[in-house]
Amino acid sequence: MDLVTEKKELIYKTVLDHMHEGVILIDTSTKVVYVNDSYYQILGIKNKSIIGEFLDDIQPGTNVSKVIKNGKPLINVEFTFIQTNVRVVANILPIFNEDNSLFGAISVFRDVTEVRNLIQEIEHLKGYTEYLKERLEVNSNAAFSSMVGEHPSIIQVKEKVKKVANTDTTVLVTGESGTGKEVVATIIHEASNRKNRPLIKVNCAAIPESLLESEFFGYADGAFTGSKRGGKLGKFELANKGTIFLDEVGDMKPNLQAKLLRVLQEKKIERVGGEAPIDVDVRIIAATNCNLYEKVKKKEFREDLYYRLFVFPIEVPALRKRKTDILTLAIKFLEEFSLKYNKQLSFSADVTKLLISYEWPGNVRELKNVVEHAVVMSEQSGRIIVANFPSYLKEIRSGGQQDGIDHLHLYRNFAQIEKSAMEEALIVTKYNRSEAMKLLGMSRNKFYKKIKEYQLD
Repeated sequence: MDLVTEKKELIYKTVLDHMHEGVILIDTSTKVVYVNDSYYQILGIKNKSIIGEFLDDIQPGTNVSKVIKNGKPLINVEFTFIQTNVRVVANILPIFNEDNSLFGAISVFRDVTEVRNLIQEIEHLKGYTEYLKERLEVNSNAAFSSMVGEHPSIIQVKEKVKKVANTDTTVLVTGESGTGKEVVATIIHEASNRKNRPLIKVNCAAIPESLLESEFFGYADGAFTGSKRGGKLGKFELANKGTIFLDEVGDMKPNLQAKLLRVLQEKKIERVGGEAPIDVDVRIIAATNCNLYEKVKKKEFREDLYYRLFVFPIEVPALRKRKTDILTLAIKFLEEFSLKYNKQLSFSADVTKLLISYEWPGNVRELKNVVEHAVVMSEQSGRIIVANFPSYLKEIRSGGQQDGIDHLHLYRNFAQIEKSAMEEALIVTKYNRSEAMKLLGMSRNKFYKKIKEYQLD
């Protein structure tokens, strides 16, 4: 071998040794003449040299061996290396001697395992996106169907939601726990011009303090030890062009309050470890079950942030303040759970009285949970009875009159109470008088006598 040939081979070997692609060269007997380091790294072969071994013995039926047999190249052929389940794309070429006799074959390949996984994930996401698009393309008025009730207080909430939905105004939804603040936020988003964009929901009280900033604003590549390669998008970037719902905003830590204020003022966020601010277009809906203004006075919540959030407040009423909606909601939940558990059920008269008389400290959420419990405890068909309800409700039912009630006051105002009860019964039953008298436990004669007496006709 002359000096020039040796120098050329050295150059070729240096180039091949430093390629990111895997390279393997075999002769006509499939003996391995050369492999580079990337070959071992890509295929996950450790601490083993295969130079000098026959490829057909260690990896039977390879595409490189096929090229040796037919002398035809394979371009952009994709296959899986079975031993380590690595997916590769290869160009495999026959190599000829100067006299055109076949010397062997060379395969140059790259790892596409991660790319294929990403493609599958993208296809999955495309399908999910199409599903969301179909779901969101429903007429915006249909969004309001999930807000059940005809009490004046809930009608007022609906009217406010309709007015604010198609704007970009910041909304603060207040109300006791379980009243349906998240439902209101969802309706606002689905009735808005951002409905085809993401609605990202964040519970400010549920995220550990150490992760709050990175969860909200994301982090840059290499921001801290253990961070995900390439960084991570925060909730605000995920919600870009859409809506972010900040539940339990009153529990937000002071340092995060300052950063949220900046987002509201400047429409920019900055990733943890990032070097430049990122523009975001996000509509903010916040919710709290605490008195934010009281927190401001106690220096537990920033006053400037409070006024930034308190642009368009919506207070969702407690269920005990809209008693005429209790049965409507209960029947809706009964229908949902009867369908879910494949049952045919209705409420007994005692149950309807219990539902209306109970104060519901847990609000709509408690009512929904109680109805599901009753459906599960009931037979396949028939009427739900008081015995099917959780024990604490049964105890309240059997406890009779409670201490602290001013019976004399009730007696003096009995006529007004009776009139109000009849009005509520008529509203609940949609003015079906037969159902109303059943609900009240009145005889027909007495019911119509009272209708005339209280001028309810």
